[in-house]
Amino acid sequence: MKNETIRIYDTSLRDGLRNSGIAIDLDDKVRFIRQLERLGVSDIEVGFGGPSQVEAMTRLAGAVTAPVLYGLSRVNRRDVDRVLDSLAGACHPGINIFSPTSEAFLGHADQTPAQALKASVKAVSHAKCRVEHVVFSAQDAPGAERNFLHELLDAVIAAGATAISVADTTGQALPREFGRLCRELRDAAQDWPDLILSVHCHNGLGLAVANSAAAIENGARQVECTVNGMGENGNNTSLQAVARLLRRRADAFPNLRCGLDPAAFAATEQLLAEIVRPTDDANSDVVDLLRRRGGGNA
Repeated sequence: MKNETIRIYDTSLRDGLRNSGIAIDLDDKVRFIRQLERLGVSDIEVGFGGPSQVEAMTRLAGAVTAPVLYGLSRVNRRDVDRVLDSLAGACHPGINIFSPTSEAFLGHADQTPAQALKASVKAVSHAKCRVEHVVFSAQDAPGAERNFLHELLDAVIAAGATAISVADTTGQALPREFGRLCRELRDAAQDWPDLILSVHCHNGLGLAVANSAAAIENGARQVECTVNGMGENGNNTSLQAVARLLRRRADAFPNLRCGLDPAAFAATEQLLAEIVRPTDDANSDVVDLLRRRGGGNA
């Protein structure tokens, strides 16, 4: 069996700051993304396709050379182009396009399954004309009707998606359920052997790392996470915990490796502790928590 690397897709600068009660100034985001590059992170999400984040994405696009840089986008053309234009100066630009897939999330977006499929294919096709790296994220995938989920993912893969992200958006999946879903989707995509199966797990039940582990066991080769699990209520998968898991339990994950440099973790955590600041709507001691964690090691 060949050795494989689990790609680490860091979203500290996007999902890590969303509704988290903390913010990072733009100059400090540049410092942080350069530290993520030194850490060995292969993929970094730097913002969202709204107009308020164009300046940050454009500045960050030119700050590093090795990682693939992404902006998260809804399926509408305006958001897609905003991300693509903002990241045009990156050495390796990419885009992460998401769509609701469950009945509940489709209802919230006032979309039918047919409308979501058509819009997703159109967005992925348009993005693929401009960048090589196109992730398609299935929002609330564990809650989706399976036939629709398969139809949607088949369609966006055919349209050019290079990675499929299985998102446990509500953080309610159990490891055995999430692992089974990932295996089902990986097996269904056998005609696209180069397709990357990615996972984005939330920690609502404290199972984000366990679900990521189950996904890796069942074919996932990319984990979306944040430093210290930062995010709304500390609700993201911890980057350090994934790295520890793959290193300390290498016996359970034979021939799999994580490309991160353990020696760079302390500096990464310390820098994050120095640069975060509370926002006006901060309602927790998240900044103090991050500072207490600063200097820890994976």
